Amino acid sequence: MKNDLPPKNYDAARGSTKNDAATKNEFGGNPAPKEFYDAPDNYGNTHGAAKAVMTLLAASLVAVLLFGGAVGGTGADITVQISSTTVTFSEISYAIDIPADASGLTVAVYNSLTRQERALSPGVNTGTFKGLGEDRTYTLEVISKSGISETVYATKKLHTMKREG
Repeated sequence: MKNDLPPKNYDAARGSTKNDAATKNEFGGNPAPKEFYDAPDNYGNTHGAAKAVMTLLAASLVAVLLFGGAVGGTGADITVQISSTTVTFSEISYAIDIPADASGLTVAVYNSLTRQERALSPGVNTGTFKGLGEDRTYTLEVISKSGISETVYATKKLHTMKREG
């Protein structure tokens, strides 16, 4: 039986098929559906303003991170020593030596559930953090806060005791 139908995608002017089909009886393919075309940009040039704001925020953050330590009152060369710690079921007691030239330091005890802080002064500082959970790990840190940044001078992991039975 002979195929008397005209070939699909046949271009009479060129004597060949459209869509680069090899012979006139080969199928050249369907055009791509409209959902695969690139969507038009309905937002115009509003993306440029958002990029400019994000660039400005990123530059500000880098400036704070690079130069924030130079503005603070205490330097990173301060030697702070956690002299002793005592741990019970729900309390952590501490003794911390602070140099005479240091100011603005804070001691903090925290875990994922709670955080307590106290200001420190030059010399030997003693105190107790109460109301802690039993059989939990806490971090005791001496820090200095400057704006949005913190500098850690000393740290120690402590675990509260567990009652038997």
